[in-house]
Amino acid sequence: MVRTIAAQQKAIVIVDSDCDGFTSSAVLINYLHDVFPQWVENKLDYALHSGKQHGLNDHIDHLLTENYSLVLVPDAGSNDVEECKKLKEKNIEVIILDHHICDLDNPYAYVINNQLSNYPNKELSGVGVTWQFCRYLDLLLFKNYADQYLDLVALGNDADMMSMTSIETKHLINKGLKQIQNPFIAYMHEKNKFSLGENLTPIGVAFYIAPFVNAIVRSGTLEEKTLVFNSMLKFLAFNEIPSTKRGHLLGEKEKLVEQAVRVATNVKARQTKAQDAGMAKIEQMIEDQDLLLHKVLLFLLEPNEVDKNIAGLIANKIMAKYQRPVCILTEVRD
Repeated sequence: MVRTIAAQQKAIVIVDSDCDGFTSSAVLINYLHDVFPQWVENKLDYALHSGKQHGLNDHIDHLLTENYSLVLVPDAGSNDVEECKKLKEKNIEVIILDHHICDLDNPYAYVINNQLSNYPNKELSGVGVTWQFCRYLDLLLFKNYADQYLDLVALGNDADMMSMTSIETKHLINKGLKQIQNPFIAYMHEKNKFSLGENLTPIGVAFYIAPFVNAIVRSGTLEEKTLVFNSMLKFLAFNEIPSTKRGHLLGEKEKLVEQAVRVATNVKARQTKAQDAGMAKIEQMIEDQDLLLHKVLLFLLEPNEVDKNIAGLIANKIMAKYQRPVCILTEVRD
């Protein structure tokens, strides 16, 4: 990576589609901007997924046609062997910073994954692995920036439900929540202070911050996702952009992070409405088809009966309510 930067070559970060993915990429980009601001602003791109995709698959055609020397994949990519092979054949290097279990050998990328090494803490999410990578860069470059992003590390680990029985994970979450510096987290805390109190706790973050990021990922447009992700980047978060407030004046501006928090709140409300409609649909099927006679609840749906991006969320709620394994399948027509 340092060779890529020194040669002023282009690179791209693939932002994974969940809260851990957003925070992982935000830690990496913020860190690199601290050390190499001009390179980040002129040579580093980042790409978000349109839906709940993960890894390289939906971006591979773009990556192969652009003039990138390096692809960085925080919180995903360990299993993307074929995609990494295609990139390697084009002399494009890939660095994967992941925590997901993988049973495939990937000789075409630099895979840094706590599940595939003797690293003792297996309860460290993608943002934790990314933070450790930045700590290593601190050592190489004689810098001390990585610990500035422990609030993002705390949010990502908390959102990914990493076990707090891990001493390291618990320490990182507790320490990160005591030093809130990230614009998005700080503004979300302020907006929800009545519920969160003066000091953030893991439970408070899990209920009043992480769900808004997950809602954006599941139910937001690509423009809304990009807005919220940008609000996690400290060199963009306080930019003045055209206001979208109800009743705003012509030409009125607002901080990007302020707009992002409002948009996240609106998308969460939109998701809740879609979730309630999906729950009603599923519960009507249970009643009409006497599905509680079965030990497993299996639903075969037509396209658009339930928003596919929140089908898993609905399945979890049905499972909790009826205490049965649940599977929601939606026919896909291409």
